[in-house]
Amino acid sequence: MIVVDVGNTRAKFSRMNLSPGPVPRTLAFSVVAVGQAIPRSVLENWIADDPDQPVIVDGSNPAEIERVIHCWPLIGRRPRRLERGQLPLAIDVDYPEKVGIDRLLNAIAANARRQPGQSTIIVDSGTATTVDRVDGRGVFCGGAILPGFEMGAKALHQYTALLPLIQHHRLHDREPSPIGRNTTAALESGLYWGHVGGVRELITRMSDPAADKAPLVLLTGGAAPVLRPHLPNAEWDAGLCLQGLALAAAHR
Repeated sequence: MIVVDVGNTRAKFSRMNLSPGPVPRTLAFSVVAVGQAIPRSVLENWIADDPDQPVIVDGSNPAEIERVIHCWPLIGRRPRRLERGQLPLAIDVDYPEKVGIDRLLNAIAANARRQPGQSTIIVDSGTATTVDRVDGRGVFCGGAILPGFEMGAKALHQYTALLPLIQHHRLHDREPSPIGRNTTAALESGLYWGHVGGVRELITRMSDPAADKAPLVLLTGGAAPVLRPHLPNAEWDAGLCLQGLALAAAHR
């Protein structure tokens, strides 16, 4: 199966094998920035190897999803989107139809990984960062959404008169000192440690101290490497949403 997760920053393409084991296995992977040409030669090679394999495209960026489908190579099967009403996931929130599909796909993948009766907390750090909880029955319970590193940096710059724009990729390269000795350093400290602290606090508050098992904490997203050193008990998997997409597509 070929699955494509189209986000607000990147489009991720993966060829996956659904067996053996509960979690789909990545056979090949490619990624492009939103707006860039899709990797046609890569996709044509994948399709030529098995023209009958299904192709599933979905994600959080509707306009970019339509562009990817429109530009798809005219060989093999045509891409299709998921039927949201048939997702293999119980959802217990106020407005299930408004929950971002990426959050639900992460939860589907989490249910394939957790132990029976174990709850899961999923941290997906990208353009925005989501921290979501799946309970011990496998029900998506909702969570929290906060600005990602880049979004936070742009907001501080755009909504003030004098604060400079911080190049968020610098936060991927090193830990800033918590005590900034100039404006730039102070912004870097707030963006970095504020984000780390916010995520850790949400994980703590979403955990049930009376539960028999500690929650499975899963970490994914483009900015996950920044958070990873500060969440030593989390399992990191860059392909979590793609796994959920493959599992949801196979559940028909």
